[in-house]
Amino acid sequence: MVVPTHDPVADHGRRYAEALRTAGTPTRLTEYEGAGHAFLSMPGMAPHAAPARTEITAFLRTALTG
Repeated sequence: MVVPTHDPVADHGRRYAEALRTAGTPTRLTEYEGAGHAFLSMPGMAPHAAPARTEITAFLRTALTG
């Protein structure tokens, strides 16, 4: 779970991650300090977008290939 800290729905992301953990779902939560809503879709404008995309890709690669 990727949560930008300057997002009005950041708390929803945190709670969702906690609910997943409670349900036994392997969950990773990373908060990107200073990032805003939809920052992942703005890699040329949001400096946190590229590292977050790299993190997501690595997580999915590990999760899907074992």
